[in-house]
Amino acid sequence: MDSGLYAAVNGAMRASLRMDVLSNNLANSSTTGFKEDEVTFDSYMTKPGAAQFPLPGDSFMGLTGPKYIPFPFSSPASNAYSMTYPRADGTHVDVSQGSINHTGNPLDLAIEGEGYFVLNTPQGRRYTRDGSFAINAQGELVNKDGYPVLGAGGAALIVGNERVEISPDGTIANARSVVGRLMRVTLPAASLEKAGGNLFQSSAQERQMESATGGFLQGFVEQSNVNVVRGMTQMIEVNRAFEAYMQMIRALDGLDGQAAQIGRLS
Repeated sequence: MDSGLYAAVNGAMRASLRMDVLSNNLANSSTTGFKEDEVTFDSYMTKPGAAQFPLPGDSFMGLTGPKYIPFPFSSPASNAYSMTYPRADGTHVDVSQGSINHTGNPLDLAIEGEGYFVLNTPQGRRYTRDGSFAINAQGELVNKDGYPVLGAGGAALIVGNERVEISPDGTIANARSVVGRLMRVTLPAASLEKAGGNLFQSSAQERQMESATGGFLQGFVEQSNVNVVRGMTQMIEVNRAFEAYMQMIRALDGLDGQAAQIGRLS
């Protein structure tokens, strides 16, 4: 494939991926506790008739326009020039905190600072920043999907049907006694994987935070950290980039057709 055409196709594919990610972020801008995704890119090098060599340390995030980077490089195997192209390296989660809004609901909770609530699901433990909780028929504190919220001891929290007070350290008490304490854990941001909606899974070892750190806010919820204005602006920029790549592909394809026609006539 012609290097120019390859660069255009490569760019169009990257722009398409970025549009998908941005669209999902914007669609979840009102989802409580949602964390936006960002696409990461790195560069790879091509050399005629040889394998591709990765370029370490050359990475960037975001895409605001056509990005084609010619880069002459003499490989260890020969003196042939190579070209580098950005490629999608994957997505990562932006774990920055969203705005915290007051609801007045005693079962709504927000975490100020780092950490996650822990849920017990059929697929194992899941983590979330969404503290929109309720009490099920068994008196357990659950999330909106009915998954039990785990306490500091690792068991479901049985809070009963009475009104509860939740202190900043996560201690839950009703009018008669203390019924438990919320579990709050930290995880490496790089280990987090989306597990549907605003839930995460992680293969890393969780670290339970000490109760003295505080940070639980009763009657509040954390909103999505998606910046809608920025996201819309990026969507426009990426859409323009995609259109530019498609125009380049059509133009180069037309030139290839003309060259083939000339070749047949000569």
